[in-house]
Amino acid sequence: MQASAQNSLSPLPYLYQPPAQALSGQAFGPVFKLLAWAILMALLAWIWRLGFDWQSTHGAWVAVAWAMLAFIVWHIQRSRITLDAQAIEQSWMWRRRITLQELAFIKVMRIRGLEFLVAPRIYARNLGGTFTFFYCHDRALLDEFTRLADALHRHQGLD
Repeated sequence: MQASAQNSLSPLPYLYQPPAQALSGQAFGPVFKLLAWAILMALLAWIWRLGFDWQSTHGAWVAVAWAMLAFIVWHIQRSRITLDAQAIEQSWMWRRRITLQELAFIKVMRIRGLEFLVAPRIYARNLGGTFTFFYCHDRALLDEFTRLADALHRHQGLD
């Protein structure tokens, strides 16, 4: 009887109550973003000083490589992570998404003391065995992901 009451509270196969409203935050912190932009601009200055003939094949390849890096830095700047009642999702060059229903494993990985520079990662695996990494700089979201991981571990008897 108690198990059916718990299942009515949460449609998930494990005891985790998702947040009532979606939580959303930055995937990367301001120091990491600033460092990414600084590296991109320093690389541009260095490339410019090399004096490439931009009409040549070499110049075109260098421009394409720099544009690809700029595309990545732009997405680092804009990337956000969201946890709602249905899924974990991160905007990136492509959308990363895993539903809470198919979540088989989740772990919060961080380097204590360097979180301002190295964004903590959320390592998740679905029931099909596909691994997905999410980045999260937001403290409230990290706490919620830790709570989610604890609930899933308890359900699987890992704790």
